[in-house]
Amino acid sequence: MKIIITKENLIKSLQKVIGVVEKRQTMPILSHVLFRKNNDTYEVVASDLEVQLSCSVTLEAGSDFTSDVTIPGRKLFDIGKGLPDESILEINLEDENKIQIKSKKSKFILSALDARTFPIMDTTDENSIPFSFKSQNLKDIIGKTSFAMAQQDVRYYLNGLYLNISQEEIFGVATDGHRLAKAGAAIKTGISLPSANAIVPRKGIIEIDKQLVEEEEIKAILSKNHLQVKNNHSQAISKLIDGKFPDYTRVIPSDTDKIVMVDCKSFKEALIRVSILSNDRFRGVRLNFLENEIGVSANNPEKEEASDDIKATYNGEPLEVGFNVNYLIDVLNVIKTKNVQISLKDANSSALLMPENDNSSSYVVMPLRL
Repeated sequence: MKIIITKENLIKSLQKVIGVVEKRQTMPILSHVLFRKNNDTYEVVASDLEVQLSCSVTLEAGSDFTSDVTIPGRKLFDIGKGLPDESILEINLEDENKIQIKSKKSKFILSALDARTFPIMDTTDENSIPFSFKSQNLKDIIGKTSFAMAQQDVRYYLNGLYLNISQEEIFGVATDGHRLAKAGAAIKTGISLPSANAIVPRKGIIEIDKQLVEEEEIKAILSKNHLQVKNNHSQAISKLIDGKFPDYTRVIPSDTDKIVMVDCKSFKEALIRVSILSNDRFRGVRLNFLENEIGVSANNPEKEEASDDIKATYNGEPLEVGFNVNYLIDVLNVIKTKNVQISLKDANSSALLMPENDNSSSYVVMPLRL
C-alpha cells in the first residue's frame, strides 16, 4: 500500500477533519485518522464517536491504494506542516503496526492500528428526511445563535442548537437559561414533511460550521439519531441530543410597551468602557432609559464606579434595568444593522433585542438584580 500526496493536499484535507481528533483518547483508535477508498474517490475520516468528519483526498500518480489504513492524526498533521511547502509525501504501510512517511531526506515511522476497528457511524434509518439549502444560510444561522448555547449544563438539551426545518424556512434557537438567540432564513428546503426538528450538540454545530463554504449547495439528511451535512468535498455527521427542547416562544416577550432605538457601535463601546469597573463575578451593568438617552453605569465591591451616557430614540417613562454586560455585548457582536431595537416592559422583565427593520433574528436577555 502506497499513498503519494502533496503537502498542500494533505493539509487541506486534514484541516477539515482534525477538529475531532484528540491526542489522548480512552480509545487509541480515535487519535487516528482513517484513509479509505469510497467508490471512486479517496477520503480521510476522523471521529470522536459524537461527530464524524470526512473529506476527499487528492492523491498523486503512482499511488497504490490497496487497503484502508489508520495513521495518528495530529502527528501526521504536524509532520505535514513541518515540511517545506512544495513537499511530496510518500506513505507506506510497512506491516500491520507500522507506517513509514518519507519526503526527500525526511523519514518518519508511526504506529498503525487495524483499520477494521475504526468506528464508522451507522446512520441507516428508513425514515430519514433529506433536505437541501445554501451553505451561507446555515452559516448565518449558526453565527447568529451559537454563542447562546449552554456549556455542560445539567439540562443536557440546552447544550446544543435547536434546528427547525420546514418547506419554506430553516431556523435555529439556542439558550443557556439566561439568554436566548433565534435566527432563521426563508428558503425552499425540498423537505417532504411539513416540518422536522432536532437538537444538534455544541461540538457538532462547531464542526458543521467549519465545513460550510459560502455559496455552496448543501445536501443534508436528518434521521432519528443523526444529522448529516454534505457538500462536494466533505461531510459532517453529528449525533443528536435525545431530549425535548423547551418552548422558547414563551420566553420571547410579546407584551413590551417601551421601545428604544440605539446605534449598535456607540452602545457596544459604552458597555465595554463601563464594564471595566463592573463586578468581575456578576458582570452587571445598569441601563437607565431616559428621554432620548441611555445612561450606562457599573460599580464593583472596591466602590469604584463608571458611567457613560449615549444618545437613543426613546419617549417612554424612565426605566432602570440591570443586565449581564457580556450577554449584551454578545448580541451586539452578531447584529449587523446600524441600529438595534430594544423592547422592554419593566425592570423585572427580559429585554428583546432585534436588528433594525429585520425580524429574521431576535435575542432575549434576562434582567440581573444589582
